[in-house]
Amino acid sequence: IIVNSSNSKKLALWWNRLINRNKRNSQSLFISKKGKTPKQFLIILPEHSTESDLAKRFLRSMRNAMGPAGSNQVRLLGLESVGSLVDSSDFHHYIFFTREDLNRWGTPDKELTYACEKITVDVVLDLNQEFSLFSAALSQIVSAPLRIGFYSKEGKDYYNIMIRRQGEELAESGFKEIFQIIGI
Repeated sequence: IIVNSSNSKKLALWWNRLINRNKRNSQSLFISKKGKTPKQFLIILPEHSTESDLAKRFLRSMRNAMGPAGSNQVRLLGLESVGSLVDSSDFHHYIFFTREDLNRWGTPDKELTYACEKITVDVVLDLNQEFSLFSAALSQIVSAPLRIGFYSKEGKDYYNIMIRRQGEELAESGFKEIFQIIGI
């Protein structure tokens, strides 16, 4: 049972930040010609299957931008229901889970947390257009110096960079902005 009240969500967010505060990586990542550029990416798929088309377009754009080596550099993480709707055959590393892998607060259970703790990447990209509790929790567990998500009030505690959504061309302009940020 997932509890949806705002107070329980705030409590779950607070608890997640408390238990994961020591896992934050303080190592900085420079995106420039002189600094270290990102090489490994984790893409957190949208929570809702209605946004799977957005995820498909983003993955196709990223794969095209990165070339053939991109399939080894990108990892996917998301609900199995959404993962089945996107073409994950081009990517070698992915973790798909079901709602049963979430605890009653909507955050990852112990097994999913353990699997995510093993992931080390340079950039975490959360493709959820609206704030998602489980995606935010997953982004904190994964070891990455740069976390990118779409703007929300709650997101400031989870993401280094937040992208504002504006207008009808939200997806395409968001893709361009993400690619500029990560240097693709």
